[in-house]
Amino acid sequence: MKIIFIHGMNQQNYDEKSLKKHWLNVFQIGLNHSGYDIDVNSLEIKLPFYGDLLSKHHLYNTLDLDTFLPKSISHLHLPFHLGHNTCIDQEHRPCVTSLPTFNPNHSETLTQRLSVISALTKDHAFRELSLFLNHYPKLHETLIHKFLIETYLYLSNPDFMHEVHHRIMSHLVPNKDHIIVAHSLGSVIAYNLLHRFKSFRLQRFITLGSPLAFKVVQAKLVVPISRPPQLQGDWFNFYSPEDFLTAFPLSEAPFNFDPPIINQAIMTLINNPHNISGYLQHSDVIKSIVEALN
Repeated sequence: MKIIFIHGMNQQNYDEKSLKKHWLNVFQIGLNHSGYDIDVNSLEIKLPFYGDLLSKHHLYNTLDLDTFLPKSISHLHLPFHLGHNTCIDQEHRPCVTSLPTFNPNHSETLTQRLSVISALTKDHAFRELSLFLNHYPKLHETLIHKFLIETYLYLSNPDFMHEVHHRIMSHLVPNKDHIIVAHSLGSVIAYNLLHRFKSFRLQRFITLGSPLAFKVVQAKLVVPISRPPQLQGDWFNFYSPEDFLTAFPLSEAPFNFDPPIINQAIMTLINNPHNISGYLQHSDVIKSIVEALN
């Protein structure tokens, strides 16, 4: 069984080797914490890298999440970081943070309580904004074009899409069983790719923090939207209710497939709920991968 990890956007400061090392580190921590005696180096895992393509097109992501916030929230001068959940110089020295076990009744300090409240306030604000924008696809697309260049390029530029697909397809082997684990924009890429190239077998499709529920994304997908034809097993979709990019599950039309997508809400990192570290080391995500391996 071959595992294909497909990463999301904003990975320009990595290369294929360093990003794969980061994902494997997160995955290994998740396996260990879930009680599985599995060495990731014993598994056949590929992580196709496309993060350098944005630079090739002389573009840069300019997303500043705080620009979306009302001033009354963005100007809150509360401590925003939790010491044990903070990564310093993340682009060059990626670190893996443990999943939160925060209990407000057992916080050690007022500072820690305020930091969690601040983080959750931002998460809820982004989530409400995402839910609102989903009803206005044109406005949503304008914001994606302005702030999420990589996403817009993939959805709207055939040459960019072809280059991304080519890199992923080079790791897929005809007539071999695969598990695809796709995060964020990677889930959109994986869905599109699965409907364009059908010469390989897929035993399980796992999406993490997927924005596929947004209408502005659906408008750019291969139509009609349907279950990937080569998927022989289950589609698991893990989302965090605090993750503004995945504020709701893939359960309503056009994703009300039969058999249905298995949607599961999980708690990820408090101060960065969309980060791959919070998803890939979660015990339920780990279980979904290991079950497919067996």
